[in-house]
Amino acid sequence: MKNSLDPDVQKNCLQTLSNLLEDPICAAEVTKNTQFSWPSLLALMQSKFLAIQHAALKTVDQLICRYKDQVVQKTFRTSTGVLDLCDILESYEFRDVHAMVLGVLRNYVETEENASHLYQSGCILRLLAYLEMALPAMKPHCLAVLTKMSYTANGREALFNTETDMVFCHQLLSSNVDLLADAAMGVANMTKLLASAVRMCDHTNIIDALCVIVADDSAIWFSIRLNALKAIMELCRVIPKAAFAVIEVKPFTAIRNVNRKFAQNPIEAQRLAVQCYINLEIYHVSKKAMVNGDFIAELLAILLRPDITLKILTCTVLTGLMTEEAARDLITLKKGEEVIAKNLHIEHVGLRTALCSFIIASVSNEGADIYLDLGTIHYMVENTQARYVVSAWEPALEAIFRHHPSAKLAYTGRLDINDFTQEGFYCLKRLRDSFPSIQTVMTQTGRPRNPVFICMFQIPPHDSGSGTNLMSAYRLSDPKLTLFGRMRFPPVPDDSNLREYLLRLRLWFGDPARSLHYFEIEDAHYEVRYREKCEEVSSSLKQRAQLLGEYVAEQMSGLTQEKDCSMPSVDLHLADLMSDLASPVIGLGYVKCGGPLERALLYKVLADRVGIPCALFRTSSAYAWCEVGVPEIDPAEDREKIHNFPAGLLRANYIVDLMTTPGRLIPRGGRDARNICGPVCSLPYTARKLPSVCKCENKCD
Repeated sequence: MKNSLDPDVQKNCLQTLSNLLEDPICAAEVTKNTQFSWPSLLALMQSKFLAIQHAALKTVDQLICRYKDQVVQKTFRTSTGVLDLCDILESYEFRDVHAMVLGVLRNYVETEENASHLYQSGCILRLLAYLEMALPAMKPHCLAVLTKMSYTANGREALFNTETDMVFCHQLLSSNVDLLADAAMGVANMTKLLASAVRMCDHTNIIDALCVIVADDSAIWFSIRLNALKAIMELCRVIPKAAFAVIEVKPFTAIRNVNRKFAQNPIEAQRLAVQCYINLEIYHVSKKAMVNGDFIAELLAILLRPDITLKILTCTVLTGLMTEEAARDLITLKKGEEVIAKNLHIEHVGLRTALCSFIIASVSNEGADIYLDLGTIHYMVENTQARYVVSAWEPALEAIFRHHPSAKLAYTGRLDINDFTQEGFYCLKRLRDSFPSIQTVMTQTGRPRNPVFICMFQIPPHDSGSGTNLMSAYRLSDPKLTLFGRMRFPPVPDDSNLREYLLRLRLWFGDPARSLHYFEIEDAHYEVRYREKCEEVSSSLKQRAQLLGEYVAEQMSGLTQEKDCSMPSVDLHLADLMSDLASPVIGLGYVKCGGPLERALLYKVLADRVGIPCALFRTSSAYAWCEVGVPEIDPAEDREKIHNFPAGLLRANYIVDLMTTPGRLIPRGGRDARNICGPVCSLPYTARKLPSVCKCENKCD
């Protein structure tokens, strides 16, 4: 091939070499051969015979595509290869092979080193000049070379230095449809270089141009509109100005229409549109603009589609919006909890993780009530496999329980020190396989058999007759609303006794703002907010815990002088109350004859409001008790002196005796404590089917 001038010999040699390069082993032997050189091969690219030109260009393309062969790559960069290719482009005589030459260049700039070499050799400027004067059929091939360079860091730097990024923008604004796909992809890739992204946004109206392409239903999705969406997505990620432009009415409508008309649009476009929403959430202004009912409804509708990846992306968008309080309210308004509950049944780890993350960010008191109504809480508790596989499953369940302590007590058999009994807290005397909502209990037909205890300090909105004016200033204007945002409290009789208990304790214990070093108490007469912000507790806490125990026992010691609080007496008293109230729901203040459960509930409810760290436990065989966390005083210390201790370090260390010797604090783990708590093997009394036989290995005595 080097020495022969015969065109047929040259063509046959090129064909033989091309065939050898098709085989990986033979190709390695060819490139290692000492007689292999580029000049003779490159010279044939400018042969006057078209067939030889085609064969030479094909062989060169095969060689430079061996990116891992460093010998080939280095020798080609030291040769005149790229310059010869550009010379061919600038020659009108060789116009028939221009497409092949541009294809070779497109493959050549695949690597970082080759992209830098093309820039250093001055070929980018020559390609830009060719783009201006080339025939319309050749322009897409030329732009494809420049777009391919934008995939590498060195290529983007070179394109930025030659202002090729602005060429991409101008092509988007032109009417040449054949250039739109590569131009849009070039913009998307150049956005990864911050300086280029800033220049494109400052000097062109790039966002509007891209959104016009996305909104054009006559344009094809693959790959014109898809690449335009990618460019919008990348620009929103790094440039605030671009995000603010996208959130305007027309551009944002174009992006939203991708999912509104999902039946006509590919799933890839739907995913990219949702990814745009994720990038818009980076900025507070654009995030706030997305918080509206229609947009939330659209996102929830996306969750009803079958594509799992789209569901996960949508959950990410919704989770990001939940930093806005209005968005959390809109989720409930648009029945988002029902959509989440339905998707939780799909057995996909990634989707369930995204859904649980959303629950953690969005759950409210009202939402927790809805999850209970839908059976979601019961499903999450019973699905033990998901609790081990999905890392966010347990935190999501805990987040719901924080807003629904009634459900936590029912499904775990305990309320910890930091679990507070909110207004409307209720507890079933006897649990079933699942825990019902309070509305379900109220709507049950037939004669009630098992009581439900409820904690309601506030004067019910429907009850206008009250002898106390203390709460008149706190009565809510909307009869559907109560404290903590709950709207689902049942109409129950006014529990004036419970309010009286708390007010009397406040008189005894003084102002919790002083004793607990709590600041910002505002009208929190019956709330537990100050317990959450308490930083210090005093050594008098132990005495208060004892006094509270005595007081609770006194209020529930029976209706007769004998103070008979045996189980039959308690059951008879509760049956009378249910008959008098014509409802299974009984306010705690109405109960005057109480057993371990009734007394423990009242103790926990009052302790949360007078600042005593208290935990509530309930196990099988009718065991229920409270544990308090009080500071231990060194015997050598002066007991009359008040000491302060960090509240965050308190742990439950005493069991409160509410039955045998009311008010006595018993250290945990002793025999006396076992009399109150039952056998060590006692299972928590929860709303689940319990085994009939004890299977633990601990001694039960």
